Formats: sequence, structure tokens, C-alpha cells
Amino acid sequence: MRVRFLKDRLWTPPEDRRLTVAYKAGMEETVKRAWGEQMVREGVAVEIAAPPRTTDEPGSPPAPKRAKAAA
Repeated sequence: MRVRFLKDRLWTPPEDRRLTVAYKAGMEETVKRAWGEQMVREGVAVEIAAPPRTTDEPGSPPAPKRAKAAA
């Protein structure tokens, strides 16, 4: 889920209380859907459309091939 933050927010996810993420007003980030939905409900963020991937644009080159890891 892609969101834009309207206010500064310190976020501690319920599944890992050892972690705190600082989001600043105006930031656009991809977050876990459950986190984003809660932040939208609280009025801290709004959902936005994800930016298009380079391979989604007409005429763009294909995505580069990944090199295989050495065994």
C-alpha cells in the first residue's frame, strides 16, 4: 500500500515492539497494508496510487535480467 503522510508519525508495529519507524509529513512510502490502513483511519496518512514501474510504460525497455548467484 502506498501512502503519503500528512503528519509526522512514530510507528511501532504491533508484531515487533522492538522496532520504531519515523515518518515525516510529506513522505510517500510503501508500507504493509495493515499498517497503512490503520494510519489512514487515524488521519495520519492518505492512500495514493503507486508510481508506474518502468516496464509498465509503453516503449520502455524490458527489466534487466538478474545474475545468478554463484554456488
